[in-house]
Amino acid sequence: MAFSVGILYSVQEFLKFVKKTPIKTSDFISLFNRFEATSSSSVLEIAENCNWIKIDIDSNLKVTSKGDEVVSENNMRDALRIQLKHLIGDIKPSWSYLIDRGRKEAFQYFPLDVQQCFKEAELINSYEADVVKWWDKFASVTRGKQQDTQLETGREGERLSLEFERNRTGKEPIWQSIDSNLAGYDILSVIDENNDTPLRIEVKTSTVRSNEFTFYISRNEWSIAEASPNYIFHFWMLGIEPDLYILDKNDIKSSIPLNQGNGIWENAKVQIDIDTLVSKNKKVE
Repeated sequence: MAFSVGILYSVQEFLKFVKKTPIKTSDFISLFNRFEATSSSSVLEIAENCNWIKIDIDSNLKVTSKGDEVVSENNMRDALRIQLKHLIGDIKPSWSYLIDRGRKEAFQYFPLDVQQCFKEAELINSYEADVVKWWDKFASVTRGKQQDTQLETGREGERLSLEFERNRTGKEPIWQSIDSNLAGYDILSVIDENNDTPLRIEVKTSTVRSNEFTFYISRNEWSIAEASPNYIFHFWMLGIEPDLYILDKNDIKSSIPLNQGNGIWENAKVQIDIDTLVSKNKKVE
């Protein structure tokens, strides 16, 4: 099913029209060769396939509850976000399965019309909480519920690290993990307020208060860590007052497995006791 931002905007106006004007399908087609910037047949096709309208036994057009969700938004941008949500959730176009890679990774492979829709919906460059949640929700298409919960916890740690780095350096860090999950780190910051040398940060977050911090590291993350002159880990223990521990990559090197024989490791479970974290003298109050 082909669509563009122009078609989706036309459908928004079409839904408002149907809400106010009772009309049959045949009458709509005969009265409107085009509706807004789109052919009436395309408007009907998109609206019906996305379950924004239904046609009753007498051929009357009716706006569905999903159509009401689109119409109820106060502006075209937010309505467009709802439309994209329905398209991905219900139609599942082939390009939607790229979303799990991160938005910049996925965006470059979207069809041009789809790219324009995401630009108009302001979903590409913003780090606002509702935008991050939008992407995380649809990245979960290929994840289970437990992984969704882990992602939400991880995002909280990343937000805390972003705030910490802003305060530490006086500069705006880059939230890399939103744009790509292939980068091998979560946040790109700098050494300090007087040194703009890049500092890559991998954030690990736990809601479990215990004597041991358990986390997983991927082979890609460790490969990037080894290749990066400046790469550190932020370990967040969430609670009423979150605790942050910072370790250099060399502090966990001894816990990383080795490739042996024909075996290549992909993910490793690492456990660090709290005494070790404290002894590194990197706990941040």
